[in-house]
Amino acid sequence: MIIDDLTKEFKEEYGQNPRLIVSSPGRLDFLNTHQDYKGLPVVSIGVNLRSYTAIAERADDYCYVLSVNLKRERVEYKDVFKLTELELRSGKWFGNYLRAAVKSLIEQGYKVKGFNAAILSEVPIGGGLGSSAAFTVSFLGALNEIFSLNLSRKEIAEVAYHAEHDIMGIPCGRLDQYGSVFGGVIKIETRPPYNVEELP
Repeated sequence: MIIDDLTKEFKEEYGQNPRLIVSSPGRLDFLNTHQDYKGLPVVSIGVNLRSYTAIAERADDYCYVLSVNLKRERVEYKDVFKLTELELRSGKWFGNYLRAAVKSLIEQGYKVKGFNAAILSEVPIGGGLGSSAAFTVSFLGALNEIFSLNLSRKEIAEVAYHAEHDIMGIPCGRLDQYGSVFGGVIKIETRPPYNVEELP
């Protein structure tokens, strides 16, 4: 089971069990591909493939992250950064999504501390299922819970969007982030105030 695998990897890496595990789904774009870029309404359908983040607090301001997927591919799979040093690495480094998410939270006044984290995702990269959003949203969900940030679902989606679009400079709409946060079948208005309607 994926949660057991993630817990095992976390304990092997950090010598402790995670405090909690949070997951977020990938999503399908129902007939509206790229319409969110134009500010038009879109419909997202959550899929039964999820990204999981296990996390525990640290006593310092260091952030350690393990990608179980990259470990299994036998490529560089660990990232370490300080809360005061959140510069992005060059290239398509997985840790940039997490650094940007933390930076987005701090810029908006949220108090984040050091942590150990491990992430394992079932959402295939490049499969059109919003893998990067599911990855970022599950991570933000874990931070939200462990540090009692009291973010609403919409606020998590906006932090994830700000991280990917504004900090990382990736051209994206809001479909992926909102679709991963809310799951299910939803209609998203991609103009302010970004209303979400949950559909039957």
